Amino acid sequence: MDPRAGVTPSIRNFAHAIDRQRKALERIPLLDVTRPDLVEAARALDEAEAAALALALAPGVDLAPLAAVARAVSIPVLRADFLAEEFRIYESRSAGADAVLLRASALPPELLARLVQAATSTHMAACVACANAAEITRAGAARAPVVVLDHSDLHLPVPPRTLVLVRSFSAEARGRADAALDPGLTDAASFRRALEEEDR
Repeated sequence: MDPRAGVTPSIRNFAHAIDRQRKALERIPLLDVTRPDLVEAARALDEAEAAALALALAPGVDLAPLAAVARAVSIPVLRADFLAEEFRIYESRSAGADAVLLRASALPPELLARLVQAATSTHMAACVACANAAEITRAGAARAPVVVLDHSDLHLPVPPRTLVLVRSFSAEARGRADAALDPGLTDAASFRRALEEEDR
């Protein structure tokens, strides 16, 4: 059976949502999918004008929490656990994901390019985690719209028009990245406080 069957393209653009052209650091709440109030928290963060949400699923966990959040919000949703198979891309989109996370070190160049293309074909953003300049080059060659870096790697050059997402928030990433995953933003109140910090 074709894994693409019945998959509808995303209409929520994750890359566009986080693109602040390094003028500010967009903080993306990284939510625990096991929390009992997941959907309510996601909806509140959407109403508080978060740019996007990220959900990390444990291996073997079904996609019901992701699907529930995707249905409840108007902003893009990143599936923030690492994928290594093409059918997982389509599975994620079927559940409502608007972006997926790949790891350059775990994928041969040809497979990385294929997975990025699979995401692109469904209008999802492929976010490629890189740990060195060579991996960033591979992500660029695969036309990944977003690279994911640790703070220690923010000095590395990235291809033109490629967005940078930092694995975890730190003030030092301001001006050097477009967005940061932030597990500390657990509700609308914490998100609003973060916005006030960014405006100072």
